[in-house]
Amino acid sequence: MDTNLRQTICETLSEVFETMYFTFLEPLFETPPPEEIVADDGYYEATITFQGVKSGTLSFYLPKNLARGITVNFLGVDEVDVNEAQVLDTVKETANMAVGSLLGRIDPGGATKLGLPQSRVAADFSTEALRAQPGLFLFNTEQGLLWVVYEGE
Repeated sequence: MDTNLRQTICETLSEVFETMYFTFLEPLFETPPPEEIVADDGYYEATITFQGVKSGTLSFYLPKNLARGITVNFLGVDEVDVNEAQVLDTVKETANMAVGSLLGRIDPGGATKLGLPQSRVAADFSTEALRAQPGLFLFNTEQGLLWVVYEGE
């Protein structure tokens, strides 16, 4: 992946999370050792594809604590009022907004088509598998590590 695309993805994700969820992302350029990665509560996954000038898939892996936090901020409700369906919807909408914003930057003519986002509880979440991905982006947040994988042209 070229440096400009990598930079654009980092900037776009940071802007979306700050603007929509009041959550700040700190890009990490090295993956922390396994013993420093805490995933006690599990992860949610959101995936979205796109086809056109650039084609590919972005997959987002959010710790449950982070996913609940952005849901609370997005909906403007108390945490006790948030259910798992709302969290899954917010995670799905995160993928939609982030990749939609990214496509606006890399394809301003709008020829690239955005697919429908999917979300689920990532019961099979594995840091080892993600570490091997060449398109891995890793961000530190106050609520855990956000893992994003870009697969594409």
